[in-house]
Formats: sequence, C-alpha cells, structure tokens
Amino acid sequence: MKQSSNETMKHYLPATLWLLFITSMSLVPKLQLPKFDLLSTDKVGHLGAYALLVWLVLYGFKKAKGRRATVQESAFIFGAAVLYGALIEVIQGNFIPGRVFGYDDMIANAAGAAAAWALAGFPRKTPTAHNS
Repeated sequence: MKQSSNETMKHYLPATLWLLFITSMSLVPKLQLPKFDLLSTDKVGHLGAYALLVWLVLYGFKKAKGRRATVQESAFIFGAAVLYGALIEVIQGNFIPGRVFGYDDMIANAAGAAAAWALAGFPRKTPTAHNS
C-alpha cells in the first residue's frame, strides 16, 4: 500500500526539525575570532549535530520506505548533509555579523555525517524482500 505524501513526510519530521535547529543555531550572530581548532568542544558539537542529522534522515527514510537506504541513496544523504554544512559556513562568513567561515567547522560537520553513516551501517547491496 502506497503512503500519502503527508504520511511519508511525518517520518522525516524529526530530521526536518533538527535541520531547522541546526540552521537557527548556525545563523545567530555572535562574536568569534577565526581560528583552526579541531579538538574543541565546539567541534564536538558540530560533529554531534551533523551525526544526528544524518541518522535522523536515514531513520526517516527507513520508516517512510520500509527499507534501508541503498548505497546510492545513503551516499546522497551524506553528501547533502556535507554540502549543507559547507553552505551554512559560507552564509556565516558572508552574511551573519560576528560569525566567520571555518574550514575546521566543515571538517567536523563532514566527520559527524560520516560517523552517522558508518554507525547506521553502510548498505552493501540493493535491498530485496529477503534482505531489507
């Protein structure tokens, strides 16, 4: 039985709300001096935020589709999260007073997305009725 789009979207509600939270926290002006530091608590926060984002999207995908994402689908989700993190950094560096562009933030974002992808288990083959 095919789900309605409203039914499908409810599975992505936690991921959507988390994405909105990340966006709002990323775009709040604050004073910050630029520096490169991958071992700070701020970077752990970036890692955790993007790990949770990818996990929530993969979870929503599984609930909506009734199966795990394929390699290509999960790679797209990972890539979208990494690109989103980079876009946020560009916006911060160019349009948000007191915020700066940070390569170290982008690395932490990508590391978090990769960690969630790895912890969720890399899909190894296209799902079938037997192995999904």
